[in-house]
Amino acid sequence: MAQIDTDLYKQIADAYATVSTSLNSVASDARVALNAIVDVTTSTYPDPSASADDALEIELELLTPFNAAYISAQTIETNVGTILDAVRAVNNHVINNSGSGATAKLKLDDWINSKMNSTWTTECPAGWASLCESAGYDTTDWTTT
Repeated sequence: MAQIDTDLYKQIADAYATVSTSLNSVASDARVALNAIVDVTTSTYPDPSASADDALEIELELLTPFNAAYISAQTIETNVGTILDAVRAVNNHVINNSGSGATAKLKLDDWINSKMNSTWTTECPAGWASLCESAGYDTTDWTTT
């Protein structure tokens, strides 16, 4: 079987590094929006002269959907099984199509730190390394940005 091209691996790693970064903030960003709804008071929204009834009406109308969105964001952030399956698939492809004699860890370390050196813009993206670690790979010897 043929080995994956380093440019293709880089495209995958870069895209998933962005996914990793986004996943790390999706729940906290949704919480900021939820807190904004909960913090609607007569002293801050829409102006200090607003009535308490108006502020309460806005909060009640928006609280349920924004809370549901926050819960959904938490679910998105923690249910990454299929993402990790994709990470495993590409890394196992690299391992299975690397030279014989080395352990899986050494094969992947060599791929990341040597073969990808000329392809990375700088070094292995930290978000990609984080996803790889979550997928069960030992990334302690990887050089990351």
